[in-house]
Amino acid sequence: MPRISAEREEATRQSILRAARDVFVAKGFHEATTHDVARAAGLSVGSIYTYFASKDELIRECILAANRAESDAVLGDIRSDGSSRTKVSRAIAGWYRYTIEAPGVPAFLAEAWAAASRKPLIRDMVAQRRERIAIVATVMLQEGVAAGEFSSDLDVETTARALGALLDGVVVECISSGVPPSRADVERRAMLLVGPSAQPGPADASRHRATGLPTRRSEG
Repeated sequence: MPRISAEREEATRQSILRAARDVFVAKGFHEATTHDVARAAGLSVGSIYTYFASKDELIRECILAANRAESDAVLGDIRSDGSSRTKVSRAIAGWYRYTIEAPGVPAFLAEAWAAASRKPLIRDMVAQRRERIAIVATVMLQEGVAAGEFSSDLDVETTARALGALLDGVVVECISSGVPPSRADVERRAMLLVGPSAQPGPADASRHRATGLPTRRSEG
């Protein structure tokens, strides 16, 4: 049954990637070995090499899988209808569920960041992640400007990169304090970057009063 075989192969591959992420978090990219990953996955070392040619390839695929999962978590919540402000909130909610609430993800990101200065391959993938987040944020902000929800003088590119830096800061805060900020707090911080240039309607204005977020006063 070719289909079943393909599904089993993919399931095994994903199991190896999950085990590898846990091992890399526990031991670091340098100290971890394929024997450690095989032990964690309940497989032989030979089985690991059936799917991944080397430890470097395993590291690469692990980071790529994390990047894709994070992007999918963000994009999955912004494809439905709603205002641009609502889409920003949904994007943060998706990012928070995957990056902060999912066990091991903050520590894995920290390990990748630490290794980026020593390994060009990892540095490139870390940069790809940063650019992917910036692109998603840019699209949302541009849509808001085009719809008249955000001010036409909003510096979209700078704000998009500031949002990405904010999210990375939340990861660092989660690791350094051991207690992550709430999702509502992360959203509030993001809206402080976007909010001053927003032109909220009545529903958004009510929400701002409830959350304490700034609104832009109409000029008259």
